Amino acid sequence: MLIRKFDEDKDTSSLRDCLIELQEFERHVDSRMPAGEEIADAYMSDMFLQCAMSNGSIFVADMNGQVVGFVTLLSQCSSGELDDGDIEFALLSDIVVRDDCRGQGVGRQLLESAEEQARKDGARWLRVSVLAKNRLARQLYESIGFSELYIDFEKALTQ
Repeated sequence: MLIRKFDEDKDTSSLRDCLIELQEFERHVDSRMPAGEEIADAYMSDMFLQCAMSNGSIFVADMNGQVVGFVTLLSQCSSGELDDGDIEFALLSDIVVRDDCRGQGVGRQLLESAEEQARKDGARWLRVSVLAKNRLARQLYESIGFSELYIDFEKALTQ
């Protein structure tokens, strides 16, 4: 397997398929999320814009010429919040590994490539958010040194 930078000419369709798969997985965790097919094009446009604005990079996992996952790194982000010092950090905004390739170290390799790039870009902190019920992703992040920073709570107000 090869981890490489995203190539717009040959990877766009595969990236879109991965994004749809990620969205559908997350819909199983939170049914309020829209269908992947409904948001894929707009989401990708926004992802490319965020990369352009935040010194971003997209890495793909290429297995025998097929994209089986990707990670989006935004190397220059700021919370904009005065109470946390408005620090600059790198953000992993998306990470997905195709279902049939999970458990093979693909996610770990994508994360390591993104971390290496964030360091090269001068980031001092790397952040990622995850759905609380996504236990496998949480375990992966913790296994490579991430620790909890913020925990959001939500309460349904409908009966």
